[in-house]
Amino acid sequence: MYTNPMHPQGPQVHHGHQGPHMLYQAEPNWQHMMKHKRDALMHALHPHMGRKIRVTTIDGHTHEGVLINADGHHVYLNTDPHHGHQQGHHRPIYTPAQYNQILTLVLFELLVILLLA
Repeated sequence: MYTNPMHPQGPQVHHGHQGPHMLYQAEPNWQHMMKHKRDALMHALHPHMGRKIRVTTIDGHTHEGVLINADGHHVYLNTDPHHGHQQGHHRPIYTPAQYNQILTLVLFELLVILLLA
């Protein structure tokens, strides 16, 4: 059983519903640090709207596309449905929905952002 260090008295036993019970609390300096990082990312991204970028997430996924928006919580990429297909290995049929796809990525899950064009 996990004991929350913010509650030195240890876990509490609850019989029935007796009001809110804290499940998680971020470290005290986390909010300030995350706001600082968010502002730094937004400052770095906004001058490059409309340009092609490659992003790598903290889980190791890589995506390429044109940066169309960043709102402080998400990054929006206009992806190329043909990217990643080697010449001669394209799928034979594309539907209209496959063009101009917008990929939404969580800003705080991005590990690397590269400017490609």
